[in-house]
Amino acid sequence: MHRPIPLDVEYTFTKNLIYEVDLRGIITYANKNFCEVTGYRKSELIGKNHSIFKHPDVPDEIYNELWSTKKKLKQWFSTLKNMRRDGMYFWSDIHCTLKYDRNSNIVGFIVVHKPTSRLNREEESERYAHYNKNH
Repeated sequence: MHRPIPLDVEYTFTKNLIYEVDLRGIITYANKNFCEVTGYRKSELIGKNHSIFKHPDVPDEIYNELWSTKKKLKQWFSTLKNMRRDGMYFWSDIHCTLKYDRNSNIVGFIVVHKPTSRLNREEESERYAHYNKNH
């Protein structure tokens, strides 16, 4: 799958976006809203690593910390800049929670993206800039 060229154009959305990943971060499910906002068809997403949405403005260290196995052992919330298939970006508040099978084994994660506030976008942008300046 090609890696899009980032565009300085924001895409906004109003509905919750939901996808699921296995323990390796491979997408196993994506709802219609998620496909619409990311610009990918469901068939293009299933089987791919969730990092295809990583925007280059997000420092690798912050991204890796967010998605680390240790962090995944519990639910977490964060604001993140993401990239669509066409290179546009979208900001979202993310809630990641554990997914269990019928035997109570952790089998993956359910990830919900919600529209975020201007304040959250500004704070996270400053965090990225500060982190990049100091590393």
